[in-house]
Amino acid sequence: MTTSMPNIFRRLSGTPDLTRLPKKKTALLLIEFQEEHFTGALPVENQEALISAALNAMDWADKNKLLTVHIFHQAKSPASLAFAPESKGIEFHPPILPGKKHLVQIKYATSAFSGSSLHTTLQTEGIDTLILGGIATSSGITTTAHDARILGYKCLVAADLTASRDIMSWDGSRVIPASKMQETALANIADNYAQVLSLADIMSLPFEK
Repeated sequence: MTTSMPNIFRRLSGTPDLTRLPKKKTALLLIEFQEEHFTGALPVENQEALISAALNAMDWADKNKLLTVHIFHQAKSPASLAFAPESKGIEFHPPILPGKKHLVQIKYATSAFSGSSLHTTLQTEGIDTLILGGIATSSGITTTAHDARILGYKCLVAADLTASRDIMSWDGSRVIPASKMQETALANIADNYAQVLSLADIMSLPFEK
């Protein structure tokens, strides 16, 4: 039995933590702040805290003239029971609404990069550093962080700008609570794909001159 702390794979693979943000190359990605996760079929926990964090993040990004991109999930089939086209579930959840200078990207799968033009848009804007927030931590955030790493982006995940929901265990015998999903998903992201910090710690990082 070992008593030492486990290694962090991301660090073993040579990925350094960010200590500064390149102001003109950083984008805030807000993923799936849509009614399906608030009043619809896939509600997450701690909604009020999540909304407050999102408003703070948008205000900080706007004041510092960072690009903000809202990732909008839509199912391809109108028969889908979640995120169906033209359904209430795909609408943005007020007050987390795109600002005048914000961009909106539609995705049709779990990752923000899957089936979307996000990568092309970010490259056009000269972005190489991403701050991720949104829903759900174990799905959209994890897969987006994975793809961002593969595509060569430097990536931060704001822990308190993400949320999870209760899910069924693999065998359908019990409910795995959102709190456990959240803790496990953030640990997995930090180990494999991206640096995870609180939103306050991210906003306190200095900008590169």
